[in-house]
Amino acid sequence: MSNNTNRVQQIFISDGTALPIDNAATSAVTAGKIGIYGQDMLALNPAGGDTITTQPYIYIMESKTDSNGVGYLKRTGRIDGANIISYTAKKYAAEKRSVYAIGHSRLTGVGTIEVNNDTDYKFAIRFKNDKQLYSERPEVLSVLFTSAAVATQLSIATQITSAINNSAYRGQIKAVTVGDGTGVYGLTGATDYGVEIWGLDVPLNLSTTYTHNQVYFSVSVLDASGFGTTSTCTEIQAMDPGNGTYAQVYQMENFDLGTEGVLNRRQWPIPSFDYSASSTYLSGTTGLTATIVLNSDLVVFSGAVAGILSAGDKVTIDSVNYEIKYLTSATDAVLTTPITTPSGAGKTSLVRVKYDLINIEYNDAINTPTGVVAIANKSVVIAVPAIDNGFAYSSKSAAEQDVIDILDAWMATTPRAFAAITSLI
Repeated sequence: MSNNTNRVQQIFISDGTALPIDNAATSAVTAGKIGIYGQDMLALNPAGGDTITTQPYIYIMESKTDSNGVGYLKRTGRIDGANIISYTAKKYAAEKRSVYAIGHSRLTGVGTIEVNNDTDYKFAIRFKNDKQLYSERPEVLSVLFTSAAVATQLSIATQITSAINNSAYRGQIKAVTVGDGTGVYGLTGATDYGVEIWGLDVPLNLSTTYTHNQVYFSVSVLDASGFGTTSTCTEIQAMDPGNGTYAQVYQMENFDLGTEGVLNRRQWPIPSFDYSASSTYLSGTTGLTATIVLNSDLVVFSGAVAGILSAGDKVTIDSVNYEIKYLTSATDAVLTTPITTPSGAGKTSLVRVKYDLINIEYNDAINTPTGVVAIANKSVVIAVPAIDNGFAYSSKSAAEQDVIDILDAWMATTPRAFAAITSLI
C-alpha cells in the first residue's frame, strides 16, 4: 500500500443561494449554487432517509461560468463515507491589523512622550511578515531625528508621524498623530500626545506563495535618546490572520486551481480563471446605530458590540464602507479611515461578513492493475457566506443552513459517526 502525503484540496464557494431541493437533478445546481449529491446523482435527502447505507458516497458540486460566459459544473471525486477522516467547520473571524502607539494610546487612555529640546530621538520598527525578497532577512525602519529648539509633545509626535509616512515603508505602515483631548484624533485641548501606527494591506498579487500575507511588526524607542525613560511605547493590537476572509478564500481557490489542471500560468495572453470568491460583502443589520463625526476615525455605537462586531470587521455606516481598526470600549471603535459623511447620531450600521468554512477530509483509495492499493489523502472546503444580504448578523445564510442540515444528518450515519458541526458555526 502506498500513501500520498501531499493532500489534494478543492474548494467550493457559495454565493449564499439555497441548495437544490431534495432529490433534485444536477441541473438544479444553477449559477452561484453549490449542491450535495448522492451516488444516484440526486440531491442528498437525509430527511427522506438518505444514509450511508442508501448513499454510500457523495459529491460536492458548484455551478461556475467560464470566461466565455458558458456555464459548467465543478465537482469533487467520489467521497466515500467509509473513508472520511474528519468533518469540521470554522466560523468566520475578522483579520486584525497590527497596531502600536508611541506616547499616548487611545486604547488605554494614557501614555506620554518625554520632551527634550534640540535632542536626538531614535526609534525602530521591525517588520516580521514575509518579504518578497530575502524573507528570512529582517527589515527594520530605523529613524533618528532631532527635536525642535523649543519642543513639545505635539511637535515630536508630528516628527515621528512624518518620518513614518514619508519613509520607504509607507506602503506597509501608516501613522497618525493623536491626543488625549476631544475632536478629530483627540487633538483639541490635548495635554498628552502620541503616534498611532498600523499595518496596511499587502496586495493579493504579491502573495506569491498563495498564502495571504499581512504586515505585522514591533516598535521600540531608545531610552538613551530623547525619549528617555518616561516615554511609552505599547502594542495596541496584535496581528491576527482571522478565518474565512475574502483574501484567504481567494488565495485558497487560486492555489487549488493547480489540482484542477491549471499548471501553466505563464501563457500569453494571460489566461482568465473562473474565480468564485467574492470581494462584494454581504451585509446584515447589526441592530445598532452609530454616532459619527466628519473627518474623525471614531465611532460610537448605540449598544455593546460584543457578539456583533470585532476588530477587523468590515462595516457599512451611513452607506459608506469602513473597517474597524480596534475597539476602545464595549461601544466605541476606531476605524482605519476617517468618516466621510456628515456628523450625526442614529446612523444605520451594517456588518459586512465573509465566509464560514466547512472541511471534509477523506482518503481516496485506488485499486491499481498490479493489485497495489494507492491511497490519496484529499480534502474539500465548502465556503459559505455567514449571513444573507440584509439579514441579522446572528443568522445563517440559506446555503449554510442547508449544508449543515444535509451533511450533519448524513455524516452521523458514517462509520465514524461524526458529531454535528452546528455548534461550531
